[in-house]
Amino acid sequence: GNESDLDLPEHSLALPAEVRPKAVAMISMFSLCREVDLKTLAFGLRHAEYNPRKHASITMRLFVKLCAKKVARLVQRAGYPDAKFFNYKVTGIFARVDFGFPVRLDALTMKWRRHAFYEPEFYSGCVFRTQTPRTTYLITASGKVMISGLRKTADVEPAARRIYPVLCEFQD
Repeated sequence: GNESDLDLPEHSLALPAEVRPKAVAMISMFSLCREVDLKTLAFGLRHAEYNPRKHASITMRLFVKLCAKKVARLVQRAGYPDAKFFNYKVTGIFARVDFGFPVRLDALTMKWRRHAFYEPEFYSGCVFRTQTPRTTYLITASGKVMISGLRKTADVEPAARRIYPVLCEFQD
């Protein structure tokens, strides 16, 4: 098969010094070791977002593990004194990187058909997926990329380094 049939090849090409990928959001979860009424809890917490039509959980935009422990304490104060902080884990990391050059998304999509989806009538960016590691890149024509599917902050730079040579080939 040709190169577009393969997942991204490993590259030793280093990122330029001015290209600094940055983790911008972490999704985490933990157990309270008890059932809670989400609607009641959402009204008792100031920073909570609850929309049962979207998903059966409460969203709080805070900062990682320390704040997750604080959430457990807030839940205790909101009427569930036996709630615990248990089984914490990061389930996803989102990263942003600006490669500093425009990318020809149509040409990228033609070569990497199995990985790239680009329909400018629906979304202005190209959705590029890899299987190993299982990662999704949202690539804009300006060379800005959002990376999702990461599990550790240590994965951010290797993920950016992996897509960099592919984007260089379609530099506008």
